[in-house]
Amino acid sequence: MPAPTSQQVIIGIVLVFGLATACQVIAPRLRVPALLLLLPAGFLMGLLAPACRIDRVLGGAFPILVDFIVAVILFQGGMGLSKIPLHGRDRAVVRTLLWMGAPITALLAALAAHFLLGLQWSLAALLGAILCVSGPTVVNPILAVARPSDRVEKILLWEGTMLDPLGALAAVVIFQMVKASASSTSLGEGIAMFAFAIVAAVIATAFGTALFVIGGHLVRGNATLATQVMLGSVIVTSGLVNLISGSSGLLAALLLGIAAPRVAKRLGAEPDLGAPFFDTIVSIGIGILFVSISALVTLAAVKSVLVPALVMAVLLILVQRPLVAALCTRRAGLSRNERIFIGWMDPRGIVAAATASSAGAVLVSMSFAGAERLLPAAFIVIAVTVAVYGLTAAPVARLLHLRAS
Repeated sequence: MPAPTSQQVIIGIVLVFGLATACQVIAPRLRVPALLLLLPAGFLMGLLAPACRIDRVLGGAFPILVDFIVAVILFQGGMGLSKIPLHGRDRAVVRTLLWMGAPITALLAALAAHFLLGLQWSLAALLGAILCVSGPTVVNPILAVARPSDRVEKILLWEGTMLDPLGALAAVVIFQMVKASASSTSLGEGIAMFAFAIVAAVIATAFGTALFVIGGHLVRGNATLATQVMLGSVIVTSGLVNLISGSSGLLAALLLGIAAPRVAKRLGAEPDLGAPFFDTIVSIGIGILFVSISALVTLAAVKSVLVPALVMAVLLILVQRPLVAALCTRRAGLSRNERIFIGWMDPRGIVAAATASSAGAVLVSMSFAGAERLLPAAFIVIAVTVAVYGLTAAPVARLLHLRAS
């Protein structure tokens, strides 16, 4: 593939930034989550200007840029969680949704991927792990429109934000095992990789928290530099831990967002967490990621998996999520309507798309049979779940008498 010309580089950057900004500005006017506009906008860009796609403009730097942007998004999500306390039964519900609900979701998605998409079991397991991921990039804007009761919102925000790095970690471990399937990689080695990634993330979080506290102390009263401290802390932390364990950066970023502000506050070194620009940086990053990754999906790839992927999405929405919610919210003190709403909220987000994109590209380059179906199948599931939940969340909350004033 020839290197992009300077004109193509400029056009690609202009299109991505322009489309991302336009979608995010127009969406509130239409009273819909911006994701409903970002996904088709990126897909159309890929169809109409394939030579200007950001992955072609940046080359090998594109997946690294994606990792850093996702890390910043998760860091902000972690900071948001630090302001949303969970107590008693609610904490138990979230814990159950993570440690029982996520594996059930991954298992059912893997079964669907094998029998509907025809993927061999290893690839089906990989896609199942990818599709158990939700995330703040999709949950937060949908809940902002739906405005459910406070308790339900807290549970869903914690579940979605925590699922992102944990699901991505599991997917990366399975991906490494798929790549090494011709060698001697075993289940035990995969579990060891997962455990090492978690330990590395925890150690990196301690290091990043120290950077955050020291920087916060030095820039007290300067909101602009406080933004730079937050951004620098998460990028340095996630980047360094990725050098040691390539699957740990996202978890470290989330843990840093949860832990660092609390530690800094106790030590009296908390920077201005309402610092200007940081929310803008995250918003731009979300727009860029959704447009850029959606542009990777070709029309031919979508056509090849359209029907089975649609059936898979319907099964995840109508069977998997209600089942998981019913099992994980028993004896939690939630009303029937609250349990129903939790069972009607499981959109897939940018981490699923990014993981499918990077894993699919590597496996396709290795001529792994069926790998070309990973990204288009994930894209269709993401698009369907975002559209269904984004358009119905508010009416369902209103119907269930859960919509806050």
